[in-house]
Amino acid sequence: MTDENEPVQHCTVDEPVNLPTALEAAAIEYLDVDDQRTIVIYQHAILMVIASEGQATAAREFTVELWEEPPDGLPRDPDDLITAFLDELLATTDAVLVEFEGQQDTEDHD
Repeated sequence: MTDENEPVQHCTVDEPVNLPTALEAAAIEYLDVDDQRTIVIYQHAILMVIASEGQATAAREFTVELWEEPPDGLPRDPDDLITAFLDELLATTDAVLVEFEGQQDTEDHD
C-alpha cells in the first residue's frame, strides 16, 4: 500500500500491454504477485505496477507506485524515476501512452 507522500502515476495505453513480457524485453527485474500486481526493481528502486483494467498480461490501464527509493542516497526526483521506467517499459512494445496522470501530495518535500 502506498503512503500519501509516495508518487503514484496512472497510465492508459492505446492497446493492451503484456507487462511481464515488456519487462523481460527491457531487461528489468520483476516478480509477479498475482494476475494484476507486479513488483519491479528499477534502478535499485522498488516499484509496484498494478493493472487496473485487465490483467498484467493484457493491461490497458495500470498504476505505477514508488514503494522504496534507491538506497544509494543520491537525490532523485521520484516522478522522473517513474517516467524513465515507463519510457523503457513502453519502448519494448507497440503501445502508446494516451493518458498519463501523476499524483503526489501537495506538501513541500525536502
